[in-house]
Amino acid sequence: MDIVMQHENEVGRVVLIGRRTDDGGQCSLIAIHEFGGAWALYPHGVSRLGVRLGKQDAATVARAILAATE
Repeated sequence: MDIVMQHENEVGRVVLIGRRTDDGGQCSLIAIHEFGGAWALYPHGVSRLGVRLGKQDAATVARAILAATE
């Protein structure tokens, strides 16, 4: 996992390595924490597709992930 500050509107970003759901190939996921609390999620190499989650929705996803790993 890498945490890097990239652009003016970012608090920071996290780059994670995962597996694609279609063919199992390696793929990175870029999670960008924006000022104001929103998070934008982008699969690496897909410049026009991303999901922006508001602060509350991002917290809901984080809690669900953490709960599933306990």
